[in-house]
Amino acid sequence: MIKKKTFERKTDELKAVFNFLKKNGEILGLQGKQQFEIELSVEEVFMNMLRHNSQSNENIEITIEKRDENKIIICLIDHEDIPFDITSIEEVDLEKYIEDKKTGGLGIHLIKQLMDEIKFEHRNGVSSIRLVKHI
Repeated sequence: MIKKKTFERKTDELKAVFNFLKKNGEILGLQGKQQFEIELSVEEVFMNMLRHNSQSNENIEITIEKRDENKIIICLIDHEDIPFDITSIEEVDLEKYIEDKKTGGLGIHLIKQLMDEIKFEHRNGVSSIRLVKHI
């Protein structure tokens, strides 16, 4: 089963994104911690798409599906001229981060900790970020 929905490029859409994930997560058998980790990861990717591609007027498409009996795949699709590959971001040295008293910038690090796989693809002005969670 694949569920797909498009969302406008604005932070006000986060409530609708969460509703979409919650409704379909329940159908797919997600609960508690797994549901929370997926919602948090999708929120981070969605907000990065808004921040790093603010010139676009195109909607963002989100799909969620269950593969096999133990794999949930969430894909976010965005139209962008300059791709932002979150998989290319280096790992964060948390000790140095704290020592340097930095703020922000941990979202991608968090996604990498919460998801089992992250894949990025950019083709013909369209970027796709695929998040995989084993359940």
